[in-house]
Amino acid sequence: MKKGRRSTCPAWAVAALAWALLAGGPATAGEATHASDSPRAQLSIGYSLLYQEADGIPKLNWLLMFKKENAQMSEMTDDLVSYYKQLAGRMERLSKDYPGMRIDAPATSQIEGDARKSIGKDLARDLAPLVGKKGKDVEREALLSFYDGLNEQRHLVGVMQGMETVPGLRMFLQETRVQLDSWYGKIGALLDRRYFLH
Repeated sequence: MKKGRRSTCPAWAVAALAWALLAGGPATAGEATHASDSPRAQLSIGYSLLYQEADGIPKLNWLLMFKKENAQMSEMTDDLVSYYKQLAGRMERLSKDYPGMRIDAPATSQIEGDARKSIGKDLARDLAPLVGKKGKDVEREALLSFYDGLNEQRHLVGVMQGMETVPGLRMFLQETRVQLDSWYGKIGALLDRRYFLH
C-alpha cells in the first residue's frame, strides 16, 4: 500500500451496505441449525459470503450517482458492477451443477449481521446523493470501500482455493482470485492517481 492510501471503513463495509439495503438473502446463523466445522461446511460459508457481495453490490442505487460526477469514477464503477453481476450469475449456475457448492449457507451470527447492517446504514448516509458527502470525498470513500472489500474477497477466495477438492470449483476459485486481484490493482491505481498523489 502506498503512502497516503488508507481505509476509512471496515473491510466488509460494502457488503454491510448491501445487506442493510437489500431485502431477503441467506439466513443468519441465528436462524439455522448449528453449523458444522467440516471443510465443506466452511467452504459453503465462503461461497455464500462471496455470493452475497457479488449479488448485492450491483443493486445499490447510490452507485448511479457517479454517472453525473467524475468520468473515470463512473466508468470504473460501471465496469466493477458489471463484473459482480457476471460473478453472481456464474455462481448461481455453478451451484446448480455442483451440489457441494452452496451459496445460501448461514454466513454470519445474528449479532454480527446486525452490526454490519448498522455500519452499512452509516455508510449509505455518507454516500447518499444530495444529503451525503460530495465530489472527491465521496468518490474516495466509495473507492476505499471497494478496495477493502476486494482485498477481503481475494484473500477469502485464496483460502477457499486451498480447501476445495472439486476440480471444477477449484478452477473457478483460481480464475476468480486472478480477477479479484486485477480489480484490486485497478482500484488501487485509481486511488493513487486521482485521490492520493495530488
